[in-house]
Amino acid sequence: MAYADYTYYSDSFGGLLIPSSEFCVFAAKAERLVRFVTQHRIKEVTDEVKNAVCAAAEAAYEIRSSIANIPQGIKSENTDGYSVTYKDYDVDELKYKEQNAMLAAIRQELSGTGLLYQGVY
Repeated sequence: MAYADYTYYSDSFGGLLIPSSEFCVFAAKAERLVRFVTQHRIKEVTDEVKNAVCAAAEAAYEIRSSIANIPQGIKSENTDGYSVTYKDYDVDELKYKEQNAMLAAIRQELSGTGLLYQGVY
């Protein structure tokens, strides 16, 4: 069972960024990271947990859509003498940025819940 669905995302979380057709992909990725960060200690899916999934999904979507709007591989273009410089996307850098953005969103939403505690109970 998913922690958050599109109805929760749009109605309760107030999300407007992710289209409904793409929400499941980003929410599933976010949910896996939430489980990892909390060391699989989530017993009850609270609003804070749902919000963490939604916020992390939005963070991942923002990172992915930021490169989608750039013409594929073009770093710069000069129309004076027609010169095009291509940039290779660094997949590792993209994953790093995405994960850091998702982690920041999760930490913000789960702060104070005890789910981020990494010590021994």
